[in-house]
Amino acid sequence: MKEHLPLRGIRVHLAGSVPESATTEEAAGIVSFVQKFAGALLREGGTLIHGSHPTLVAPLRAAAQPFVQADGARDALVLVRTHQFATTNEHLEEIAEQREYSAVQIIPSALGNQAASLVPMRQWMAERSDVVVALGGKWYDVNKARAGVPDELEESLRRGKPGFAIAGFGGAIRGLFRDDNTLTSRLRNGLCEATNRAMAECTNVDQLVHTVISQIQLLPLSRETVSGSGRLFRILALDGGGLRGAFTAAVLAKWDAMLDGGGGKDFVKHFDMVAGTSTGAILAIGLSLGLAPKEMLDFYRTHGPVIFPKDRRLRHWLKSKHDSRKLREALRSVFGDRILSKDSCCRLVIPTVRATHGETEVIVTPHGLDRTAFRDISAVDAAVASSAAPTYFDEAIIDDDIAIQTYLDGGIWANNPVLPSIAEAIRYLGVPLEHIDVLSVGTMGNEADFTAFLRKGKAGWAPTIADLFFAAQEHAAATTADALLSQARHLRINQQTPTEIKLDDAEALEDLAQRGANVGKDSFIPVRSRFLDGFYAADWRMQP
Repeated sequence: MKEHLPLRGIRVHLAGSVPESATTEEAAGIVSFVQKFAGALLREGGTLIHGSHPTLVAPLRAAAQPFVQADGARDALVLVRTHQFATTNEHLEEIAEQREYSAVQIIPSALGNQAASLVPMRQWMAERSDVVVALGGKWYDVNKARAGVPDELEESLRRGKPGFAIAGFGGAIRGLFRDDNTLTSRLRNGLCEATNRAMAECTNVDQLVHTVISQIQLLPLSRETVSGSGRLFRILALDGGGLRGAFTAAVLAKWDAMLDGGGGKDFVKHFDMVAGTSTGAILAIGLSLGLAPKEMLDFYRTHGPVIFPKDRRLRHWLKSKHDSRKLREALRSVFGDRILSKDSCCRLVIPTVRATHGETEVIVTPHGLDRTAFRDISAVDAAVASSAAPTYFDEAIIDDDIAIQTYLDGGIWANNPVLPSIAEAIRYLGVPLEHIDVLSVGTMGNEADFTAFLRKGKAGWAPTIADLFFAAQEHAAATTADALLSQARHLRINQQTPTEIKLDDAEALEDLAQRGANVGKDSFIPVRSRFLDGFYAADWRMQP
């Protein structure tokens, strides 16, 4: 039945409110349009995003509740609010009630007056929407700078999103139409300027709803290609960094523990894909096999000192610093003999390197017809293949019954796996770039200054050259992801320290855990609202 939904996967930003200056007829027209438009959009498979204006919550609830009661997805309606309107008991009661029929997203507020504080929320909605529909709105004839609905419309138009302006019911949009004679030419909604002007003056609610819904169906927008609701495709990306993975595990464990207050307990099920490199691969695989983040933190505490014993400096100059067998034994103790294709509950992306020629490789679950090369790989082999850091561990040797393959640590090229995961989603799953949302978690960085090593030759650079490579690579991955997705769809969680914590320093485990727990606590509100909201990804193993 889903294939017959013409708006499946299309996200529409409804920018609007009922102004105090509206006549009885104008207010009734706005409320009627919102309820009928929302009902039609949800019925046809679309998702509606709105900034939780109190004057429109009631008609949106009236449209969404019957839809949800008829087994529609709750997150087909997304109500967005800033953190400043999510703190009091009254706000929390409102949010709890709204979550019965919608997804509620809480966005950090910006500093400044009320208009400025809403800018991040408006940018967030514009980034995540395919179309904007604007009507009503306050303040325009009193203080244009505070008029939010025109600003929301402009945020989307600046990004090249098509827009529809309903001005017949007054408010800020009528004022904008009156003062800006370029608006009809900038809507880019496929309708001619004369039709847009006529629509702007129309007050026939049924005609307006039909016109807008019909025209959205004709627009060349990115439809959903991966089964599920109309929400964004969520990726969890976990950096490499040896024992500093305990920091990452503690961040995740703190989030998971705080979810006891609401939002659901199945942490990893919130994500459509999990990517991890080296120690991040161990975490990603553990989560995919159903281990809780706290269990993965316990893995580092229990096995870290065994995998990374002290006083191995002399051995480091003669052979690999640590015994690869200890790593494999530790992984087998928690992963057993499980196979990723059968036992991973989420899609996985695990960067590694082919040792023979230094070619990049990505181990993936068989989530596509062309992604079956590692169908039979075990969880242990996949984790070791991404964790075989040169000089720290021997190369990973894997016999796949066709040939013996050797692999090295994926951190050599993708210590932050965000870019391979984005590429995987776009190329092999057909997810549009604008439908991707990434939560990226690091393993701590240090505020290194490499200028002291300039003009020092090989001897001067030798102790720190690897740190330079990792710092530059991780920064490049993060900034490129920001450029591709914008910060509205790429959230990076990490912490910088004045001094480096070595990737095999087992004595730092508790310090890492404490730091991670604090970072998890401090970042919980935006992460919970945006990613850990109780709406789970469909099991990829059940996809056609």
